[in-house]
Amino acid sequence: MRIPTKFRGRLVAFLGVLWLAMAGCQGDGARIALPGKVGAAGELVVVASQAVWEGAAGDTLRAMMGQPYPVLPQYEPLMDLLHLEPEVFDRFWKPHRNILVLEVADRVDTQEPSVSMFRDKYSRGQVYMVGKASTSSDLAQALWARGREMISLLHAEEVSRFADIVALSPNEVLARDMAAQWGVEGVWPRDARLAQNDSAFTWIDRQLTRLKGGDNHDVQQGFFIHSEPYVSQEQLGLESILNRRDVLTRTHVSGPTPGSYMTTERRFFPSYEEIQWDGHFAMEVRGLWKMEGDFMGGPFYSLTLVDEANARLVTLEGYAYAPYFDKRPYIQEVEGIVKRAVLRDGDH
Repeated sequence: MRIPTKFRGRLVAFLGVLWLAMAGCQGDGARIALPGKVGAAGELVVVASQAVWEGAAGDTLRAMMGQPYPVLPQYEPLMDLLHLEPEVFDRFWKPHRNILVLEVADRVDTQEPSVSMFRDKYSRGQVYMVGKASTSSDLAQALWARGREMISLLHAEEVSRFADIVALSPNEVLARDMAAQWGVEGVWPRDARLAQNDSAFTWIDRQLTRLKGGDNHDVQQGFFIHSEPYVSQEQLGLESILNRRDVLTRTHVSGPTPGSYMTTERRFFPSYEEIQWDGHFAMEVRGLWKMEGDFMGGPFYSLTLVDEANARLVTLEGYAYAPYFDKRPYIQEVEGIVKRAVLRDGDH
């Protein structure tokens, strides 16, 4: 399977300028700075022969990356796969943001099946992975054994890249105000605004317009910040976090229809994980929200941190509303922004 000529041509035109510029910077013995990464968000380029792609290794990879992205209202894969045969994988493709090279051959370095992961091989911020084995079935087993690590690395990098873009042009006023009010230092989008703010709850709203099918459509992202005294471990459970969320959103987050308000969609069970984040014990929740009394809904991502120094729980949450678009990139951007926030030292 080869990449359509028209698709490859667009990349060639764009990357050709980039590589010519880089070539002009080369000096005798000088180390050339890596170019910036290219490629669509959520895309993994898989470099493999047709036999490997259609064999056990390719099947295993498709099963892994084709799993549903967690807690979205419709199916979207973890990653979009783009297959290239090795002879097509030239300098114009090498700076792509995510690359996996699969090799099946009878060589000294393939006798022990392996999957290696690298960063910044051909471009800044790149994830570059190589899987090797002497048979396709051995390679499939190696991919499956390290599948969670691969998925975790790709997800973390994709999420971080969205936040990096926001950090290029942050809302410094909003960042200063949130640091003073909540002790939370974060990177907030320049086009975000305060929708509601008091001592109990902050709602940051971001309204976007995106083109699809020749028409402009509204996209919304929002962020919540709130805290409560930490008095019992029972507060750390999923049900406690969701109940507190529903109390606050019912009070503070109204919908477009009179009497409507945001609540958690309980028909689809949220995911819950206890993690360490920025030196704090934290609860990570992914779920779906809906507007009670209206027809809005979408995914949310929530991170509750245990601030032991101040005996409190701090929750940072983001949600997305994009009815005409895939939700994965919007909720990944939300997650990246939430995870860029850190607790500032001091009393609050």
